[in-house]
Amino acid sequence: MRPLQARLVTLCQQVLALGVVLVVLTPASGVVSLDIVGERPVDRSSGTAGGQSVPAELVSATVPTSAVEPTVTEVPLTGSSGGFAGLRGRTVAGGATAARVVSTPQAVTDLSAVGVTWDGGAQLEDDQISLRVRTRTGEEWSAWQDLEYHDEHGPDPDSAEAASARPGTEPTFVGDVDDVQVQATTDGVALPDDLSLAIVDPGQARASETEAPADRSSGEDTDGSYDAEYDADAGADGSDDLVLQAARARTVAQPTIFSRAQWGADESIRNKGSLRYGTISGGFVHHTVNANNYTEAQVPALIRSIYAYHVKSRGWSDIGYNFLVDRFGRIWEGRYGGIDKPVVGAHTLNYNDYSFAMSAIGNFDVVQPPDVMLRAYGQLFAWKLSLHGVNPASTNQRIGRGTFPAINGHRDAGSTACPGRYLYAQLPLIRTYATQAAPVTPTVQAVAVSAPNPQNNLDASPYPDLVVRRASDGRGLVLPTGGLTSFQERIVVGKRGWDKPAEVLVSPDLTGDQLADLVTLDRSGVARIRAGKGNGKFGKTTRKMSLRRYSLITAVGDIDGDGRNDLVARFKGRLTTLTATGRGGFDRDVTRKGYGNYRQIIGPGDVNGDGRADLLLRTKNRLFLQTGYGTGRFAPPVRVAGSWSGVNRMVAGDFNGDGRSDIVARSSSGKMMLLPGRGDGTYGAALGPATNLKSMRWITGVNLVGGPGADLIGAAGKQLVVVANRDTFELGAPIDTGVSFAGMDRILNAGDVTQDGFGDVVTRDGSGRLWLFAGNGTGALAAGRVLGSGWGPVEGLTAVGDVTGDGKPDLVGTPAGGRLTVWTGTGSGFGAGVPVKGGLPRPAGLPSDLSAFDWVLGVQAMTLKGPGDYIVRDRASGVAYVYGGRKAGVSSPRVLGEGLGAFDLAG
Repeated sequence: MRPLQARLVTLCQQVLALGVVLVVLTPASGVVSLDIVGERPVDRSSGTAGGQSVPAELVSATVPTSAVEPTVTEVPLTGSSGGFAGLRGRTVAGGATAARVVSTPQAVTDLSAVGVTWDGGAQLEDDQISLRVRTRTGEEWSAWQDLEYHDEHGPDPDSAEAASARPGTEPTFVGDVDDVQVQATTDGVALPDDLSLAIVDPGQARASETEAPADRSSGEDTDGSYDAEYDADAGADGSDDLVLQAARARTVAQPTIFSRAQWGADESIRNKGSLRYGTISGGFVHHTVNANNYTEAQVPALIRSIYAYHVKSRGWSDIGYNFLVDRFGRIWEGRYGGIDKPVVGAHTLNYNDYSFAMSAIGNFDVVQPPDVMLRAYGQLFAWKLSLHGVNPASTNQRIGRGTFPAINGHRDAGSTACPGRYLYAQLPLIRTYATQAAPVTPTVQAVAVSAPNPQNNLDASPYPDLVVRRASDGRGLVLPTGGLTSFQERIVVGKRGWDKPAEVLVSPDLTGDQLADLVTLDRSGVARIRAGKGNGKFGKTTRKMSLRRYSLITAVGDIDGDGRNDLVARFKGRLTTLTATGRGGFDRDVTRKGYGNYRQIIGPGDVNGDGRADLLLRTKNRLFLQTGYGTGRFAPPVRVAGSWSGVNRMVAGDFNGDGRSDIVARSSSGKMMLLPGRGDGTYGAALGPATNLKSMRWITGVNLVGGPGADLIGAAGKQLVVVANRDTFELGAPIDTGVSFAGMDRILNAGDVTQDGFGDVVTRDGSGRLWLFAGNGTGALAAGRVLGSGWGPVEGLTAVGDVTGDGKPDLVGTPAGGRLTVWTGTGSGFGAGVPVKGGLPRPAGLPSDLSAFDWVLGVQAMTLKGPGDYIVRDRASGVAYVYGGRKAGVSSPRVLGEGLGAFDLAG
């Protein structure tokens, strides 16, 4: 019997003696695939993810019985000295230019991973290079998908490990496909030298067994021997060992961790001379940006692929992460050197010497992490931080040059989306799980508190919410936010020649296939219709017609009620309709005159809610509405209220998915603002800026690439590009909490007071009693229960998140005649008040005079990135604004929503 098998037997006996029932999830079928964007987030209330059950925690793993050798095939994309020289006979570039290269298809095997790296001398920002991948199965090619590249991933620049490191993307698993192809494009710079496609084969295990995690301490290998290399580079004075020994008296239990040997690490490929130890003042949460539907038996191969890519392609000494966790809640040892030692990794640029990192296997920008994964994070952080005397609930840790909480997301230390918006949103819950296992910090008589760190999530989305009281009846409502209106980076759908047409627009279906089509008008007056393909791209010309001396050609939908979409244009200063016929052509009808001074005709669809298509007309400083009669004719122009000066392009469409026609307006500086349609012929306050598209021409809006909101399409230089809608928004439809706040004089969006993973609401009534309304993550609240009395005299009572470092949300305020006080969370309510030492930091950058606002609310980052934001409401107009938090101060305010005067309390 192998030693690990013996340990497994012992472990099972211990578990049975404790009477614990272990449930092992049967491995899910399927393959690791690039096709993950469509997965739906986890619904924690139902225990499902995209219609499939969330995995239960596993206590064993299917692991190789010996080391497995991975192989990496490097395919050159550019030469080592620039350009494409030296690649004759093995050229993989297809249609290469100085700023673009496409590989020829490369054969891959099941579970292969791919990535792209380049010469370390080329330092490119994230937005200077675009790298995409697609795969072929049989005769079908997948859509192009981004390869993730962030320049904050890697060893610190002044380390010996960085000397041989190469910039590159994250590895992406391509699954059971036949071929893979990559594309690299740069913006404003040449392609880097020695650009190379890496194809990683993790190797096949000769045999595998089902094992429990390796039971070993620092330096003990899986065969029970001791590897002196673990201590070879430890501090010569032994200070690190002394710190660890002293800390162990306060440590929490070590979670079960699978060893490197258990994922089949080939120790011969790492650089054994570069092992270094640092210090640990905190930890970082990462994700591997890979597929999410892997089976439990595939995990060792996935880790071997990451390991081989980091070492052989990126030039690092070892796998970058200290630990990894899979979707089944199993923790795996990452970088070599001892799981209980401060091994310096290559995970968080500029902070590797002072921290450790665990990376979640999967892409959590598109799905929710399962609870077993979050609990594994909590257990690992609690144990690892306790070894070094760090409270996981601390919000004030000096990590290198910066001050952070003890547990952070990678994005907190750099400009990166890692660890994905859904995993990042669960950091408070990870901190809670870690704190529940960590030693409790004793209470003191006066405390110094950190800056407020509110958590305001009450519904199922990761974004913060407002809880408000309707003035008319006292009803409690949740106003969800959705990440603020924004658009994605440009996607090129036409490569060249788009600087030649006189006009370009996208129209609802003109060819009868239910897909949006493209219309171009060249300088000789020939109009061409190209059929849409439904993926943002367009085919060959299906119809031509002469429109000589026509201008301002516009897609307007069905203006005559015959079920076919039509066009309008200007001809000799007159409005001319081009109504589609059943023969595939258009009938022309010259109507009103007086259109010579208009700069743009816009087809917004139904603006006023009467079911008929309308027109908008733009002059230099004004906007006019012509309501449609439904016969192909329109009423006289009527001026639309609002300020329209400074606008040089308007695009109409349903951009926020509410079923009403909106306007996206571009200013002369290129900023695109969204004006939501009210459905009555008027528009709301401008939201944004949503994006900057100063250089784009002929922008039109139509739903091209999925999602409820319309996308933007236009020409940039010689290219035709789509700017996809992120389908984010400012305020969503109100959610009824199911409770009344009548009789209350304060509402606090308090965070997870009850420590059950869901946000709660605290209120104060007129008699000074404090009430708790527990949330369930859907926006609904349980019936209130009284937490205590005597809170009436407290001025400025505010929910501030965890400011005392114990992982539980706190309240602050000033008792009558007293000093600023903090009431610490207990897990069911709040403890006795303790005076605050030094006071709370004043919000930096907000106006010094806030008297015009009746709401001033600190919230977590509205876009889930960067410092917290502030929401204010103008007491006169009822319009709410967002001041976005920055490292220093706040940004200029942007509108969050109007018509909020119906609510008299908010938190």
